[in-house]
Amino acid sequence: MTRKSYLPPFLMLGLALLLTSLASGQEIPTFKEQTPRFPTTYFKHPIQLPVSMSGDFGEIRSNHFHSGLDLRTGGKEGIKVYAPADGYVSRINISAYGGGKVLYITHPNGYKTVYMHLSAFCGDIGKVVRRYQYEHQTFTMDINLPPDSLPVKQGQLVALTGNTGGSGGPHLHYEIRYAENDQPINPLYFGVPYSDPITPTIAGIKLYPAEPSTTLNGKHSSLQLANQTDTVTVAGRFYTGIYAHDGMEKGSSSRNGVERIELHVDGELFHRYQVPTFLFEDTRGINAIIDYAQYRKSREYYVLSRQLRGTPGHYSTVYRDNGYLTFGDGEVHRLTYTVSDYKGNTARRTFYVRGKNAEPTNNALSNVLTGGATAAYFKSFVMQQHGFSLLMEPGTIYDNDIVTYSASPDGGGLSPLHRINLQRNPLPPHLPITVRLDIPENVPAALIAKLTVVCINGKNLSACPTKRIGDQLEATCRTFGGFALRLDTVAPVVKPVNFKPGQALRGATVKVKISDNLSGIVSYSCYVNGQWELAEHDGKTATLTVDAACLRKGSNSITFRATDAVGNTAEQTWKINK
Repeated sequence: MTRKSYLPPFLMLGLALLLTSLASGQEIPTFKEQTPRFPTTYFKHPIQLPVSMSGDFGEIRSNHFHSGLDLRTGGKEGIKVYAPADGYVSRINISAYGGGKVLYITHPNGYKTVYMHLSAFCGDIGKVVRRYQYEHQTFTMDINLPPDSLPVKQGQLVALTGNTGGSGGPHLHYEIRYAENDQPINPLYFGVPYSDPITPTIAGIKLYPAEPSTTLNGKHSSLQLANQTDTVTVAGRFYTGIYAHDGMEKGSSSRNGVERIELHVDGELFHRYQVPTFLFEDTRGINAIIDYAQYRKSREYYVLSRQLRGTPGHYSTVYRDNGYLTFGDGEVHRLTYTVSDYKGNTARRTFYVRGKNAEPTNNALSNVLTGGATAAYFKSFVMQQHGFSLLMEPGTIYDNDIVTYSASPDGGGLSPLHRINLQRNPLPPHLPITVRLDIPENVPAALIAKLTVVCINGKNLSACPTKRIGDQLEATCRTFGGFALRLDTVAPVVKPVNFKPGQALRGATVKVKISDNLSGIVSYSCYVNGQWELAEHDGKTATLTVDAACLRKGSNSITFRATDAVGNTAEQTWKINK
């Protein structure tokens, strides 16, 4: 079910002001004139450390906006986390990836706070978690709780910070959401006590040709501005991009996101980028807002002025011509970027463009679209080739495009390599795509269950979740590229990390490394002296860790079992002395 997007009052006010300004011809107000209305004293800070952030809300990350604040914990785990207000624990989620150990607290004022990458849950919360894990014999869990199950009071110890899941180091990821639909909001609007004397940095500005006939200083290629006093001669339609980041502390190397980017053209607001809140189902739309190719190459996120028609959300707002510019009058035009952080620190950069009429397209500049089939961003799309099918739901791509198909021999030898790409806007799909490949006739029936669909992009190969549909294998994928079938008959590998079989254990834990060659591990378990024991999975290090308190004095038998996505299972049993 699609969740309803809630537009907060300050954005409703902003929309009304915008419409009024457009109708009257007045200058469009900036966001700072549209004061957000959130309670700034309701929530206390969840950790008792000075506020220092290694990541802020709306920051551009791989395939998503950052949905909270990354609060530094001095490089340490185990910092106490306190409930910022009265409420109840409404959800507990534990995974080896993503947020790791996650706690959700719903508050009576209509908001929900979220805490990720925790190392432990405290008090009754921890008891509920441990009871669930042992009753269901699982490390991973995702449970919703009723309001009267685990109430908490403001200032109550609820958890300890950690480095679990996809965390790159010890810290606390802290979010505030609307309780109704889990829509995250910038926590800085709620009065987080922090200091930021640093002005944002404008690290780069680029101009991009929008059509085959467009030239920038005589060339049909993107142009990096080297000097703000330069005047760029542009023939034809173009758009712009800016890479900006912010620091909050002197001497810090962090490149946090900025609150707002505005582009004025000859004094009039032309484009605004701002992320006060968003829906999780829209967050992959960031790929359509930035120069995706540049981001993949250098991790520099140039926010673009142009807007593709199927881009979801209201984060990148253009006020005319879908964010494209055309100057054919021979005059010099003034373009100014203004970048602001959450404390109002502002950086500006002005550059100039002289426009002229574009020359007729010649062969050297042409970008003829050949082959493939036209796909509309607002319609479903089906492509069927020999032994291969592609299915896309409406909203999968961000604008009308040409879907190209080619087939070539694959190194696996079971099927051709079926390659799918977009020709106009080669961006990852917004929604998962579905591919189907015929099951080869030469594969014995007993091995069909060991087949998996893989996606190949350059040197990167990854297995996709695969299931059998009649005489085909169906997989869902989050990227375009090459698709083929591979056979996985190799069981996972389980290796000791911090102990030697048959010898005395040194340390408080038993740790093993688990790995798989292709389809990926989907389940694992540990048994100590024949009894199931909790093994905590760390996806970053591919390890399972067992508390040595479950071992008895003397000799113990410990068994680890791991199974991959096509059913191959590895089991290792060792003797450990305590």
